[in-house]
Amino acid sequence: MGFRRKIDKYGYNNMKPKNIKWNFAMGLIHGMFYAGGLAFGNANTILPVFLNYFTNSKMLIGFSSTIMGSLGGIGSVLPQLFVASKLETKVHKRPLLRIAIIIRALCWGCLSLITYFFAISHPNLVLFSLFLLLTIFSFMGGVAAIPFYDIWGKAIPSTLRGRFFGYRQLLGGILAVGAGLAAKYVLADKNILFPQNFSILFFLAFIFISISYLGLGSVREPVEEVHKTHLGFQKFLKKAFKILKSDSNYKKFLLVEILIGTSALALPFYVLYAKDVLRVRLEMVGIFLAAQMLGSALSNFLWAHLSDFAGNKKVIQVSALLALAVPFFAIIIPPTFSILFIFLFLFIGVFTAGYTIGKTNFLLDIAPQKDRLAYISLNGTLIFPVAIFPLIGGAIAQHMSYNLLFVITILMVLAGFLLSLQLTEPRMATSNIK
Repeated sequence: MGFRRKIDKYGYNNMKPKNIKWNFAMGLIHGMFYAGGLAFGNANTILPVFLNYFTNSKMLIGFSSTIMGSLGGIGSVLPQLFVASKLETKVHKRPLLRIAIIIRALCWGCLSLITYFFAISHPNLVLFSLFLLLTIFSFMGGVAAIPFYDIWGKAIPSTLRGRFFGYRQLLGGILAVGAGLAAKYVLADKNILFPQNFSILFFLAFIFISISYLGLGSVREPVEEVHKTHLGFQKFLKKAFKILKSDSNYKKFLLVEILIGTSALALPFYVLYAKDVLRVRLEMVGIFLAAQMLGSALSNFLWAHLSDFAGNKKVIQVSALLALAVPFFAIIIPPTFSILFIFLFLFIGVFTAGYTIGKTNFLLDIAPQKDRLAYISLNGTLIFPVAIFPLIGGAIAQHMSYNLLFVITILMVLAGFLLSLQLTEPRMATSNIK
């Protein structure tokens, strides 16, 4: 009954309730196993420590997060507008999605094998392979993002999307907490030495992500009206940037995303700050990861309902305030109380979960049906600064100080929060084109 009511109210009469329920379930399976799998190669905890075995360069460590950071990877930016221009006239987007997700899963399997066999004898090969495979993973994520968000935009009614993405992250967070505890066990076990320990973690990432893609590949894609004429890439670009010029709310949203996305400046370096300055033990990395995933999981009850019943503008604003708390907390924690860093990673989990739900649903709400691909791809391309923030953060941490990095992060995120006050909630607006 709840499904039927939401379909009628928001014009989804062409969607069968049983298909919505099926897609909802498949989406939960994907979200759960994907989050659990990605936790084994987490860009804020596992990868920085892994890279620290090969290099002390904060720039290189920041580069890894630039490629596939939790707030956006630079590889995913590159293909989005081109892919959207090709798919705009396609009724079914799922075939391309399936190709992209198979390649993404294989990247982790290859990284596990290369780490196991060559980390000691050929460390430079492992470094090169790591960055190459992460780039492919991120690039194919950009390819997959266009059909992925378009499918969910038409498969899940607007007032169910908050709970949909929230429950995905809730179940994924629970599994990721288990992944964090498993990572702690693997890294603390004296019988599992480097590089076998990280090879195991990357192989588990491959297994879990592969399972998640079985769910994603089983989605029943609804049929919607599409543009009948293929514009070509250049004309598609002109149309996309015309949208940017005419939609003031969309422009503000993009700026808010970039400013709040400056959280990525410091995200890969909290764990290194704890390791280098506070001198925490290696096994604490797994505890930090578990805390981050626990924060993400538990907070999704709040984010899911706040999104559906108060709107996604509120979600963005509350998550921005939590993002401010993270670097502030890092500054005030004294070395003698380094155990409190567990709460810092808890806050990271809460913030990233809320921000992901808020910005994703705000974008899907603001985008008209026939131009959804243009909105999604333009957004994915123009927020590219978020992807390079970890690289900039690495330069600041290496050549200046961690504390300066944290202060800059606070100031930039504060600017994003203040600008978010000017956003118009899409569900409240009579029109989002001004």
